[in-house]
Amino acid sequence: MLVIFLRAVIIYVCLFILMRLMGKRQLSELQPFEFVITLILADLACVPMAEVPIPILYGLIPIFSVFMLHVLITLLSAKSIKMRKLLNGLPQIIISRGSIDAQTVKKLGMHVNDVLESLRTKGYFSPAEVEFAIVETGGAINILPKSDTRPVTPSDMNLAPAPSLLPVSLIVEGKILHANLVNFGTTEEKLAALLKKQRLNVKNILLLTADSDKNVYIQPYLEKFMTLKADI
Repeated sequence: MLVIFLRAVIIYVCLFILMRLMGKRQLSELQPFEFVITLILADLACVPMAEVPIPILYGLIPIFSVFMLHVLITLLSAKSIKMRKLLNGLPQIIISRGSIDAQTVKKLGMHVNDVLESLRTKGYFSPAEVEFAIVETGGAINILPKSDTRPVTPSDMNLAPAPSLLPVSLIVEGKILHANLVNFGTTEEKLAALLKKQRLNVKNILLLTADSDKNVYIQPYLEKFMTLKADI
């Protein structure tokens, strides 16, 4: 049992490292060749984990071989447009100015109901509301709504809102993120002074964020959130 446990840990660590090196993508965003390689890696990992008579090296070598193949394919697709088209395909327009392209939908192995479901997930319940809908190479469907059905934006109303600011997490689940404090340009003393003023302490905070315009968001564990202006 101990041998099986150790083999599982070793293979898990190796797979974890390789998947990290392969980059961060959601499963739905994987290109076809990436999805195939992921399935192969999972299958290769199962055998040496449970089959003790098989040397663990016989499992690790194919795993690293497949990983190197992935690296090679990624480099080729990055350098060659033709290779990228061959491996990933091209985005396909399935709706153009409100009209569904039946031939393209069929070629992609989809049905009209699939298209309608994708539209509903984006907030549109009729193809007539859509200018263009494109199926990306990873399978995701992106939509460009018609100008009279899309949400109104500040530019439509000739407004010039202030630029959006990126909040920085300073406390998460009762713990101070010291690296973020340094990058934000503040100190634990200033943070403690702010919490003391609000009669709170670090351990009671689920989330505290701040941005460069002095906007502070505080969500305690057991109370409602609060927003305030504070120089920290």
